[in-house]
Amino acid sequence: MIGGLHKHEFNDRTSVNDRHRHNYRGITSVSPDYPRHTHYMSGETSFEDGHTHKYYIETGPAIKRRGGHIHYYYGYTTRDDGHVHYMRGYTSVDDIY
Repeated sequence: MIGGLHKHEFNDRTSVNDRHRHNYRGITSVSPDYPRHTHYMSGETSFEDGHTHKYYIETGPAIKRRGGHIHYYYGYTTRDDGHVHYMRGYTSVDDIY
């Protein structure tokens, strides 16, 4: 539905840095369904190796797929315990709000 509000789920693992990686998952910000719209992803990674990381990433524009669309994202976490982790992947197909 063009213009309808929606959000996406995301779920993946970070890059390996300092000999470990973290899991992350969440739901994007809500956005209207218009061409080239984006979403924001924010949250905190799983607790691994004695610490967590926070992240705040803007997705790329919508990519049409059967049954809706997805978004590619790429970013990195906060620096904690002397290092960062990189995050990249695709959101789920859109979920009308």
